[in-house]
Amino acid sequence: MTNLERFYRSVHGRDLQPWERQLAVRIAAALNTTTDDDFVVHLLLVYMSTNAITNMYNELVAARNRLAEDNQDLIRALTGDLRRNRLLSYVLLGVAALGVLVSAGILGTVLSLSHGSAASATRIAAALEACGQRGAADTPRGFGIGR
Repeated sequence: MTNLERFYRSVHGRDLQPWERQLAVRIAAALNTTTDDDFVVHLLLVYMSTNAITNMYNELVAARNRLAEDNQDLIRALTGDLRRNRLLSYVLLGVAALGVLVSAGILGTVLSLSHGSAASATRIAAALEACGQRGAADTPRGFGIGR
């Protein structure tokens, strides 16, 4: 078992995959050494790390581009909907403004009626009191019972 195989088994918990073994053999051949050399292991690790970083970068760029395209599509759809529904938007704003005005009118009416009913209650109380005083002066005491 070579240093490379021991390293992979201890770090990754698995044996070398065929393409990783072939890559290590190519690196060793380029350096005119064997795959048991520590330098080959280090170069293979650097290659694997660089490859992983490059793949992550490419995925991030692709995700960013998809997000930008989706945002542009959303903006186009929204502006198209706003153009189509501009009249409806104005009508809804007018209905909302009319609702506020009607609510203010109803509130004013309720307040004036409550103020008017308080004045009416005062007048009714005064009229009842006057009737009570006039009725007490006209009728004798006891209403003639037992006479």
